[in-house]
Amino acid sequence: MPPLKRYLNAWSRHHRSGGFGIHSPYAYRFVRQVWRQPLPYYAYAGIRQLQTTIKAATTREQRRELDLISYKEARLLFRVANFFNPARILQVGAATGVESVAMLEVSRSSRLFLYDAQLEQKALAVRVLRTQMDRVACYDDVEVAADEFLQPVEGQASLMALVNIPIDEAVLKRLLDRGVVLVMRNLLRDASLRALYDACCAHMPKGQTYTNGKIAILNPNPKLQREDFLLWL
Repeated sequence: MPPLKRYLNAWSRHHRSGGFGIHSPYAYRFVRQVWRQPLPYYAYAGIRQLQTTIKAATTREQRRELDLISYKEARLLFRVANFFNPARILQVGAATGVESVAMLEVSRSSRLFLYDAQLEQKALAVRVLRTQMDRVACYDDVEVAADEFLQPVEGQASLMALVNIPIDEAVLKRLLDRGVVLVMRNLLRDASLRALYDACCAHMPKGQTYTNGKIAILNPNPKLQREDFLLWL
């Protein structure tokens, strides 16, 4: 979403984020209890401390280069993972590792499948994830990571994927076809990610999307009517 369009639809997004004008009971619940949940969670303090430590050791330019997630988005990631409670999480792009920690905080039994072809150069992410490495499988090939991630899971366990960097569109469509909930970041700063998001939206015959133009959540649930919601975070 271009910056000017974000400015022009700001009031509408803010209004919709309060649940006004949302007729789907599922979407209303998700927006009110997940997207804009005002109550604190136990994991927030740890996320804040981790972010504060990284900020104290880096400049603004370094944080942008490292792709340090905002505190708001990190809390949202935790809430999304808490809502869907995925047994497996696929993360595309290591960033600083804060996202991984936020999602893994939900359940001690969840596993992270991390794809980053340059992970060896991401010293900060490796340090942040050091205490979680027994639950993290690392890959330098996104196809292999997706194959392992999509292996059959016992019961009706849900799956979730976080996309920080552009990858092959076919991989994302494959994830959606398998019912994986997608979270896509950096939509405002990366035109290729915006294009991938648009392609994914067009690919979904059913389900709902929620976005503020910077981060988006795509839920391909076939039981849901196809709807898109522009929101404020």
